Amino acid sequence: MSNTNWKQYFDKKAETHGAAVQSSDYFNEESFFMQRDNTLRWLGEVKGKEVLDAGCGVGAFSEPLVQHNTVYGVDFSVKSLEFAAARGLKTMSEDLTALPFEKGKFDVVLCIGVIQLIEQYEDVIKELARVTKPGGTLLIQTLNRSSVQRKLLKLFEKSKKFDRMYAMNELKQLYVKYGFEQIEFLHIYHPFKFVTKSSGEGMLSDMFCTSFAIKGRKKR
Repeated sequence: MSNTNWKQYFDKKAETHGAAVQSSDYFNEESFFMQRDNTLRWLGEVKGKEVLDAGCGVGAFSEPLVQHNTVYGVDFSVKSLEFAAARGLKTMSEDLTALPFEKGKFDVVLCIGVIQLIEQYEDVIKELARVTKPGGTLLIQTLNRSSVQRKLLKLFEKSKKFDRMYAMNELKQLYVKYGFEQIEFLHIYHPFKFVTKSSGEGMLSDMFCTSFAIKGRKKR
């Protein structure tokens, strides 16, 4: 889908489901909270920081960070941003490949379930790296190309909603290219409720995790 079609898709979901988790593309509410809780726990304590939620949707993922941080939410769905603003995010509708922020503004940059929707994903990662502060963290969560479940799902999923999936090594290489170190992975195994962690060393592959998150620290 084009960005315009995605905007219409998520505007419609926000109109239908409002601020609810169903406005995002998770399997269900339980899956969303399992992934959010595990991912934020893995991220570690964040207090007194400037945080960017890139592709924030209705703001449900970064809502727990609002109390102790300044959280900015960027998305192309204006309808979704209304609900994100109500959750306490500072919202704006912008292009993720050309953000209106100075270099190194954010201590933490989150991009959750977004790059599988975007053709020019490397441009997005490059821009997120630009606005990450030296010593800051970039955390991206997306779909695992090696997943057996995803391959089976594609056989039955007629809409082909998610055409793009990623190998862990593929994203690791981009993290290194754009100046990140201390790269780690979180493996998520929907519908199971456990996660595993790994360092970014060696060959990376996990045929059983349906999605994964990658985080790294921007070199100083």
